[in-house]
Amino acid sequence: MATYDENLLIRALPPESVDRLSQYLVVVEAPSHAELYEAGDAVTRVYFPLDSVISMTASIGTAQGEVATVGHEGMIGLPTLFGTTYANMRFFVQIGGRIAVAPADSFAELIESDPPLRAALLRYTHAMFTQIGQSVVCNQRHSLRQRCARWLLMTHDRVPGDQFHLTHEALAVMLGVRRAGVTVAAGNLQKAGLIRYRRGEITILDRPGLEDVSCECYRIVANVYDRLLGNGLSKDAAA
Repeated sequence: MATYDENLLIRALPPESVDRLSQYLVVVEAPSHAELYEAGDAVTRVYFPLDSVISMTASIGTAQGEVATVGHEGMIGLPTLFGTTYANMRFFVQIGGRIAVAPADSFAELIESDPPLRAALLRYTHAMFTQIGQSVVCNQRHSLRQRCARWLLMTHDRVPGDQFHLTHEALAVMLGVRRAGVTVAAGNLQKAGLIRYRRGEITILDRPGLEDVSCECYRIVANVYDRLLGNGLSKDAAA
C-alpha cells in the first residue's frame, strides 16, 4: 500500500484514519498550470498535495490575486467538510508535482464516520483562515519587498529542495502587483544574495537572510500550522 506521509495533514491522523482514507486515494502527477477548479465548479474530487503547490485565487474582472497557497500541509476540497458542493474560488497547480486524489462523495462519507479525520480537517481550516486573514493585513501594511520574501518562504516550505520554478507573472499574481514591481522586488533580493532568479527558476541561497527581510506574517502563519497539525511546516522547523 502506498504511503502519504509527505502530506502533513494526513501524517497528523491516527493510523486507523489513514488506513480508511488510503482506500480512496490515488497518486497522480499534476503539471504546472493544471486547473483543479474554477469558481462555481462542482467539487468532485479532493486533493492532498505531496510535493506540488496549489494556488487559490480570487478574481475582480480580468484581474486575479492569490488568496492562499496550499502545499503538503493541507488539502483542496474543503466544501466537502461543510456540506457544500461547489468551489467558490479558482484552484490551479502553481508548481507541478504529485497529488493524492480521492472522490469527493466518498471523502464526505468518510468525514461523517471518522471523528479524528473531521477534527483534523477543522484544525486545518482554522489554520487556513489564519493564513488568509494574515495575508489581508500583510497586503495592506507591508512593503512589496517584505511580501515577496514572505511568499518565497511559503513556497520554499512546500517544495523539496531549494529550487523551484516561478515566473514573474505567477509571482505578480501571488503578490497582487504588476510584473514590473515583481522585477524590482526580486532583483533587490537577488542583489542582496538571498536568492538567485534566472529564467523563472528561483533558488533560495540564504534562508535566514530571507526570513530577516520578510515581515512577521510569515512566522505567525507557519507557527499556527505547526501548532495545529503537530508537524513542522517551515523548513527550519522541520530540520
